[in-house]
Amino acid sequence: MKRFFTAVLLLIGVFPLYAQHINSTADLTLAEEIMQDLARERYVWEVGYGDDLTAADNAAMANLTSMDLSLVALYNSETRNEQLNIESARTKEVDEMKFVGTAMMYLENVHRIDLSNIEYKGAIYPYFVLRYVTAEEWGKRYDSLKRKIEEYLESAEIFTSVVDQLRCYTWAYALLRQYNRGDIKIDNKAADQEAISRITSLLDGIKVEVKGIEKVEGDKNYPYKLFLDFMYDGEPLSNITFSYFDGSGIIEGETVKDGRSMLMMKKLNQTLKITIDCCMEDQARLQAPGIYQSIRELRLSGALPAAQKEIITQPKGVKPQKEVDTNNFKNESAVDKSLKNSEAQYGSTTAAANSQSYTTIMDKIVSSFTDKSISVREHFTDNGWDDYEKIVAEGNPVVARTPSWRFVKLDTLVICRELPVKLKFPSSRKSFIEDVVFRINERTKKIESVAYKLGASTESSIMAKDWSETDRLTLITFLEDYRSAYCLRDIAYIKKVFSNDAYIIVGKVLQKSTKKFNDKTELIDSDGRAVYTRYSKKQYIENLSRSFLSKEFVNVRFEECDVCSGYGSKKGIYAVQVRQLYTSNNYADEGILTLAIDMRDDVNPLVRVRVWQQERDVNYTAEQMMERTVSTEGSFSHDK
Repeated sequence: MKRFFTAVLLLIGVFPLYAQHINSTADLTLAEEIMQDLARERYVWEVGYGDDLTAADNAAMANLTSMDLSLVALYNSETRNEQLNIESARTKEVDEMKFVGTAMMYLENVHRIDLSNIEYKGAIYPYFVLRYVTAEEWGKRYDSLKRKIEEYLESAEIFTSVVDQLRCYTWAYALLRQYNRGDIKIDNKAADQEAISRITSLLDGIKVEVKGIEKVEGDKNYPYKLFLDFMYDGEPLSNITFSYFDGSGIIEGETVKDGRSMLMMKKLNQTLKITIDCCMEDQARLQAPGIYQSIRELRLSGALPAAQKEIITQPKGVKPQKEVDTNNFKNESAVDKSLKNSEAQYGSTTAAANSQSYTTIMDKIVSSFTDKSISVREHFTDNGWDDYEKIVAEGNPVVARTPSWRFVKLDTLVICRELPVKLKFPSSRKSFIEDVVFRINERTKKIESVAYKLGASTESSIMAKDWSETDRLTLITFLEDYRSAYCLRDIAYIKKVFSNDAYIIVGKVLQKSTKKFNDKTELIDSDGRAVYTRYSKKQYIENLSRSFLSKEFVNVRFEECDVCSGYGSKKGIYAVQVRQLYTSNNYADEGILTLAIDMRDDVNPLVRVRVWQQERDVNYTAEQMMERTVSTEGSFSHDK
């Protein structure tokens, strides 16, 4: 190896272009020293290569991480070593070393040396990177891991959602099994045992009930539809994921919205086993790969509590029917009551006149879902049809429940609420329950726009405000359009709705903690969990466009909504803060999204400020955002 590095140093002087990526002589000398430490006594290191520098660096970090993900000896993969052309000293001492995998994910001060265009063992890699930490930093990883465990346990106490509590306790338990030091307590009890006890208690509190069964005539593949309610402590559940056996195979990635779900069954047995994903395994895979690996190992070892719910498919009074009216179940559940209470908030709004004509249009649209010969194009404007085509092309929607039409008047529009649909994405094995709203021109009876409805809790937060009916409905309509644009990857709408001088802070959750090495100005939070970058509108739209190209689906949901309206010179400006849950086939995160929305021109509302934070900041609420905005006629700014 020494002769190799000496040759490289000579080449740098003779062929500077050939070695354009190479760092300083001191870096190469250090790299030689590190890579000769095959037993990892002073340094823990790995290398990677790729099609560009970023890919090479990602590979090096992935290799460094994977060394200890599965509690096996360092360098236990002959194949990977051959691919990377790395010398490995397989001493008995190294083979016996057991590394705690997930702790690696919380390493700090991971260093990088660029070794691109170096001939190594007869091969030249245009982009070649060494990643390493000192043995001392490696030893500190337990401190970071402990902080992360305590963070999840604290979050579990703060969250009110049973879904969030389950995830936090399960992820904390997965890390505790890796940490294994016994100095973390919950109420003076061993944290791992108490976490399992609380997970079990939460799972026991989830109730699943079959509300109706529809016998689908002519469908040989899925002849049964099951309409299910999910509740916890008498309240509807949302955002929980589960799997089930449909009579032929396991169906994964099913989700619940506002307590409702709908299953397609090949065969109807006496009982149905539903497995609750208390680990949020798909989210862990995208957001926390170390935890994901630990969860998989715990599943294989049987160390996680059973999350199965065995339910009777035909409870008393529920029999298969040719058509099921889900609005008239005999036994009213908490889910039914909640939806009715949500709709009751619209009791004071102006109901649309001539509702029968709107009902006729909507019933025809519902019929077209199952009868493709029915044309509904005549009921849409060009823009409305564009929206509708995106909706019906996204996830092969099927009607999930019997629509209960309600028509609310907003200026010249009649808002039709709402058509429940189920979206299914086979490649990603993911499904979503969504409610679609239609906005109809009162004079022409043409549908001008279509969007996904907000969740019941978010909508209720806005409807509870002491504002005019028009203001509340206008803000809800905007947020429906905003959310739908991301779900449908409608970059044209997003480009239109952001002001040219928008203040945009974008956050991205990192899959590993590391100090940045490039020249880009980035803000990294104290624990290295997320990177925050300020973008111009142009940069934001370009990055978003590239991101959308890699997505089979995007699902954005809002929870824990806090809103306020401006006054004086800020009248017509709204600050909205929500907990945003972002899910796609290749990325997932959750965080606090805060928007300043300028609706002084109600025809062309503009997002003036968009800030994403991983954690809620007590010093940056919706009200405080409003205070930081400076607005006069013809200008708008945001005090950072």
